[in-house]
Amino acid sequence: MDKNPKQPRSRSHNSNTGTNDYQSSNYSTQSSGHSRSSHDRMTRRGQRQQQQQQQQGYDDDDFSVAPSMDQDVKSVVSVSFDDVYQRGRKLGLGAFAVVFVGTHRPTGAEYAVKQIDRSTMVWGDRDALQDEIANLKLAREGPNIVQLYEVYEERAFCYLIMELMEGGELLEYIIEKKTFTETEARITTSCVLKALSYMHERRVAHRDIKPENLLLSQHKDLKSIKLADFSFAMYVKKRNECRTLCGTPGYLAPEMLERFPAYDVKCDVWSAGCLLFLLIGGYLPFDDEDDEVIFDLTRDGYFEFQPEFFSGVSTGAKELITRMLTVNAKKRISSSNALKCDWIVNGDAEVEERQLNVKKIQNLLEGKRKLRAGIATLITANRVKQLNDGFSEYLEKRKNENAENRIGKKQKESREERFVEDSLTGQPFEDFYEIGEELGEGGYAFVYRCEHKRTKKTYAVKEVVISKMENGGESTLKDEIAALKMLRGGSHIVRLFDVFYDDDSCFMVMEEMKGGDLLSRIVDKEVYTEREARGVCKVLFEAVLYCHHMKVAHRDIKPENLLLVNENDDATVKLADFGFAKRVTGEKSLSTLCGTAQYVAPEILDYQVNGYDETCDMWSVGVVTYILLGGYAPFEGPADELAQFIIRGDYEFHDKYWADISESAKDMIAHMLTVDPAERVTAEGALQCEWMGLDAEQLASKDLGGNRAGLQATHSKMTSTDTGDAKKALQALIKTNKFLSLGGMTPLQEGNENTPKIEDLAEDDFEDVYEWGRQIGIGTFSVIHECTHFDTEDLYAVKRIPRVDLWEEDAEALRSEITCLKMLTECSCVVQLKEVFDEVDFTYMVMERLMGGYLIDKIIEKECYDEPEGLIVAKRLLTGVAFCHERRIAIRDLKPENVLLVEGSDTRVKITDFGYAKKLLQPNSLTTVCGTEGFVAPEIIEHNPEYDVECDIWSLGVLIYVVLGGYRPFRGEGNECMEKIRYGIFAFHKKYWSHVSDEARTLIEEMLTVDVQERITAQEALESAWIANLERKKKAKKKKGAKSRSKSPKSEQY
Repeated sequence: MDKNPKQPRSRSHNSNTGTNDYQSSNYSTQSSGHSRSSHDRMTRRGQRQQQQQQQQGYDDDDFSVAPSMDQDVKSVVSVSFDDVYQRGRKLGLGAFAVVFVGTHRPTGAEYAVKQIDRSTMVWGDRDALQDEIANLKLAREGPNIVQLYEVYEERAFCYLIMELMEGGELLEYIIEKKTFTETEARITTSCVLKALSYMHERRVAHRDIKPENLLLSQHKDLKSIKLADFSFAMYVKKRNECRTLCGTPGYLAPEMLERFPAYDVKCDVWSAGCLLFLLIGGYLPFDDEDDEVIFDLTRDGYFEFQPEFFSGVSTGAKELITRMLTVNAKKRISSSNALKCDWIVNGDAEVEERQLNVKKIQNLLEGKRKLRAGIATLITANRVKQLNDGFSEYLEKRKNENAENRIGKKQKESREERFVEDSLTGQPFEDFYEIGEELGEGGYAFVYRCEHKRTKKTYAVKEVVISKMENGGESTLKDEIAALKMLRGGSHIVRLFDVFYDDDSCFMVMEEMKGGDLLSRIVDKEVYTEREARGVCKVLFEAVLYCHHMKVAHRDIKPENLLLVNENDDATVKLADFGFAKRVTGEKSLSTLCGTAQYVAPEILDYQVNGYDETCDMWSVGVVTYILLGGYAPFEGPADELAQFIIRGDYEFHDKYWADISESAKDMIAHMLTVDPAERVTAEGALQCEWMGLDAEQLASKDLGGNRAGLQATHSKMTSTDTGDAKKALQALIKTNKFLSLGGMTPLQEGNENTPKIEDLAEDDFEDVYEWGRQIGIGTFSVIHECTHFDTEDLYAVKRIPRVDLWEEDAEALRSEITCLKMLTECSCVVQLKEVFDEVDFTYMVMERLMGGYLIDKIIEKECYDEPEGLIVAKRLLTGVAFCHERRIAIRDLKPENVLLVEGSDTRVKITDFGYAKKLLQPNSLTTVCGTEGFVAPEIIEHNPEYDVECDIWSLGVLIYVVLGGYRPFRGEGNECMEKIRYGIFAFHKKYWSHVSDEARTLIEEMLTVDVQERITAQEALESAWIANLERKKKAKKKKGAKSRSKSPKSEQY
């Protein structure tokens, strides 16, 4: 590990060795003032061999032969450099190195010579120099790598004799040439990948791939490109052993920008991806005048192929870039596999000879000028130190900004002021709000912007004139309000804050959606890719999943009802307009005929179908998804034809619009647009489908810009169609199918015998079934009481959660907790959920009541468990975790405080508090930073975590350590504790662990393994030697008891 891993080493946008001739940077070593980490060295064995060679004066005494690849690298100490070489023109100057041409006196062969001044170097610089030499030796004979031939060691100077690259730098060549094609970019990238593949196979990371480190050995020959400057190269002995931040902003891989970095050779692939993007597009994917902005962009890994520069670029090139610029290093393509990709091997003949336009060349030239200017500022070591400090300042700033979201923040200290429902006072709406501009109107409703008089916060208020509503309208309004109250805090659902009534009006105070509708945003976007479309679909699926979890059917999902909170942020899209929403009480319990013509489900239109349920929403979602990807609706035509198309599910994916869209996306849509509701995919199923699991980077190259014309037309229809037209369209649709009424969507004639059926909601409330008892606990947004069942008189615990207080993250956590606990009712090692009551204002969770207290209190009482008892506790916990993981549930907050004991036992434990629990719908789809400091797994504390259920194994390993040892393995405050977790630094102290078996300690070590791929699973842990030992003892005891009984007199057996 670095002696000081918190202090990164870095460079600016240019090489750290300043120069008047630009080429010099490519032979440079790092500037002074940086401590070289022990992790960033060649093995000590290699260093000792090198020192022995130097001490022995190891060299070839025949200096009449010019150095070449036919000879090993010579370390010369017996002869002076100037005796063998003639100094020539200077190539560049650095902080402690000068680069010049050296001519071999006996043969006249020319080389690049780097002269390092030992007097200006500190210990870290000397160590770094030896590492550079060692790594150049490891890369010896590699393709497309600048070669080292000799090393002359003198008291005052060290001379590196290297291959002279006569062709100069790549960017200089491109600017001089004034044209550059995709073919040339492919050749260049292939050369870089060949060099990296050779190095990575030998576990050497370069860590500073950028254009100025690419040199041409021959002028105007791209195939002669070679990789230079091994100043930051590292031999990576163990996986993810790199700890040091180094390289050049704009090319740095995101894993290098972690607070506690632990990365591998694939960091070079990211940098090469940035290089390829630059060569083709003429600009960097992550660039800004401010390095901190570059770091933010890099860590998020979000980039776009601007049509101005990439419209003529082949799909193969863009796909390779996206696979190289994959944030998750585990999913990132390797250098060897990148070499095998179709674009590198075969190219694309149709587009490869298209030249970069003038703007691209100007971008490259401007970038070159910036690099030149930057190099001039890097002559001194002080500038490098400033940049180095800049990394630390950036990380510290980001740490402070994100502190609220870090570990152990279960109590939300920074919550905004709780919203107060002023309507409960009985006073009118006007006493609390000032009405502003009108935002919209309908047949009997008006929408205004309003401002709260006390808080000055703005909202949207929907005023409904009750007297103008159609027959049955009041019931529909009550259903809408009830549904919105049930869904308060729901993920991606517009929020209802308060409701006021006066004599003839209802005022619904709601979240203001300032960004307008989603289609307008998409149509205005310069770049629209399949990745962005999927992001919107994911939001829609999650919103519908929450509705259906709460037993609410929306019944009018369409693009017009997808609105944005903020204009320029697609992530703020929310599902709105719940005018037809209804609680679902059972299968096919809905009967009202409502919706919008092109989006309505077939079971609503087909008069032969008796009733429907919330699955109708997934048909509408399928239509919306089809529009978002294809740009047009799947069902179109006159009313009589449209109805039949929908009922038959008659649509197709036209090649003109769908040829380049992922097959898995089309497959998912097909499962949504399934006529039989019983066979139709659910919202959860949609989130689990193959398309949702594809890497985001894989979809970034799929441009849907060509389909935006269709979206524009769809949007025009949407905005030009008023409510009356929509009603007429659905009315025509329904008449075609012999429906006798149109529900709330279409006005009914007075006296019509076909008045819509009122869908009643009959369900017991909590207080109809249970009697309240004493309060036994309080949470962030809940209160826990004892309660007694009226009929059985059984005692339970009930958690009461007020729905008005739920924020989005709270509501999602509650929904997830209930979902998970419902899946765990057959596990005896988990506290049981008995019943859930979702009411308009409260949710009640009736739980098993355990009276034995918390495990943490028992550990404190005992100081620690002896091993036999601790083993029983560990097995029960592992059994519970294995049960969860089999069902793809991650608990995410395992600790002694969340484990309860059955009364009368010290070992019968049960896992409780599933507040952070989540069912995974896709592998490594957990991204929330959550848990408790000291117990949280290392993969969770990354900047952009993507993790899976294995995080629980780490936490359980800590818990078992605490049970047996009586203290935590990772201690310290803040960063100190996090650093130990990130690198897995802990010990079994002899004073406390001498009595514990090796098998127990081995299991804990296997659970506390930083590398998730190497970490033991819950099932494997249950089969470990330590746990198996308990089973052997049980069998032996049982066998001994059986023998004892067999020897007893018969009279004693009965």
